[in-house]
Amino acid sequence: MRIRKAFLWSMIVSLAASAVMGIVAIIFDSFGNVSERVLATALLVSAFSMTSLAAAIVLDRRRMVAVSWTGIACSMLALGVWIIIVWFERSLNEWEEFTFKTGGTFTIAAVWCPHVGLLRLLRLDRPVHGWVRRATWISASLLALTIAAVIWTEEFEEWTGKTIAVLAILAGSGTAMTPVLAIIERVRRKDSAESIERRVSIDLHCPRCGIGQRIKAGGAKCAACGLRIAIDIEEPRCACGYLLYQLQGDACPECGRPIEGPGRWITPPPPPDPDPPTDSSPPPAPAPAASGEEA
Repeated sequence: MRIRKAFLWSMIVSLAASAVMGIVAIIFDSFGNVSERVLATALLVSAFSMTSLAAAIVLDRRRMVAVSWTGIACSMLALGVWIIIVWFERSLNEWEEFTFKTGGTFTIAAVWCPHVGLLRLLRLDRPVHGWVRRATWISASLLALTIAAVIWTEEFEEWTGKTIAVLAILAGSGTAMTPVLAIIERVRRKDSAESIERRVSIDLHCPRCGIGQRIKAGGAKCAACGLRIAIDIEEPRCACGYLLYQLQGDACPECGRPIEGPGRWITPPPPPDPDPPTDSSPPPAPAPAASGEEA
């Protein structure tokens, strides 16, 4: 996706520029006011390019599209506000406080949007693990709202600090636990002999040129027109997390829940033999016709 590459290169170039300016300042032992502003601008571009890149990755996977676009927009707005503060702080006058609050609010949204989007990309099949991710979303959302409220009301009490600390611990712990749970589930899926092959081949027609072809699941391109095609295979699982692929019965062997409709996967019957065996023995001879007359 072009937007993802643009943010990636923007982050790389700004980080390289920041490193060069820092090395030059250390070698020549001089760092003027303009150089400080240039360095701050490069660091800001790098930071908000990173948040925009994270939101673009989620957008590229067609997940949480509205949240991803909101994250990109807030990152760009926050970058613009902070650059104005860096270069024109003395000219803001009575707008200085409002500008700082606006930049802080956009920064919170720029971090929150890609955070929840990246967690959404993790594949969690077990309901308990899904609740860990939901709890992380809720904690991160409450943390963002609390910080934004403190910024605009300018009221920071003891209970406010404790609330922010508790929510930060919950959000941080959930953010660390959720990828670990996803890795554990991935290992279990690979260890399952009956699991669907991750790179299984699928017969389909290209939606652009209509050419029929066989493509492996994951990322691929049409052999005729080059259209990028992403195929995501989701294994059928019970609410308890048990794999239902090739299930022969009507209930989950793990928890006993009845499985109906498309959730019950049954092994398809084998295809008919194109060359059925024939009986090579000669047909029985017909009985001889009766002759003569009865007495």
